[in-house]
Amino acid sequence: MIKRLAADLHTHTDVSRHGYSTVYENITAAKAAGLLAVGISNHCPAHPDGAPEGHFRNLRVLPEWVDGVRILRGAELNFTNFDGEIDLSPDTIENRLDYTIASFHEDVIAPGSIKDNTKAYLHAAENPLIDIIGHSGTACYEYDYERVIPEFGKKGKLVEINEGTFRVRKSSAQNCRTIARLCMKYSVSVIVSSDAHFCRSVGQFDEALAMLNSLNFPKQLVVNADMEQLESWFLRKRRR
Repeated sequence: MIKRLAADLHTHTDVSRHGYSTVYENITAAKAAGLLAVGISNHCPAHPDGAPEGHFRNLRVLPEWVDGVRILRGAELNFTNFDGEIDLSPDTIENRLDYTIASFHEDVIAPGSIKDNTKAYLHAAENPLIDIIGHSGTACYEYDYERVIPEFGKKGKLVEINEGTFRVRKSSAQNCRTIARLCMKYSVSVIVSSDAHFCRSVGQFDEALAMLNSLNFPKQLVVNADMEQLESWFLRKRRR
């Protein structure tokens, strides 16, 4: 059984205008939740509430450690079309960030057919600039899970199990369960994230963990189950 996690890599701040806490408030909340690391991953420029590219380039001013919590520099990329194109430059991603999440958002691109969405995710699997596939259980962006999940695994992508889905996208919860089952079937690693838009949500994973535990999901496939597994994933990522 997975009882707690070491890190939360999907959190938003008030730089994303529909986020309501500062970077430091998120860090403080992460420490209070017992996390060892927290990632700052605001929406990227194609989103109406996204930050400009300069925000992500300047994340290097954040110290590596604050109050005993490790700070990781991330971004939530937007798919801008069904060819899987994203909205930050390769230079910013490769030289200024620790990791990226890539997600569909209705404010950026209207949902397509299952074929369209599948095409985008297959392109994402091939894109070395994408590390984590964000909240892909979203109901309106349904894709061919059986076809795509193994490809994520082959290309080293992490599949996100998103706590926010169980709170604000409840119609997508069953899709998340299907995705988790397929990750088990094909030994694809996942990362559990809060998708916090307010600091009190940082490090809160109750419903996501309850779903995974109901499936007896193996702890070794949850990369943020402990810092050793997370560090190993970052090492493999750098080698790629």
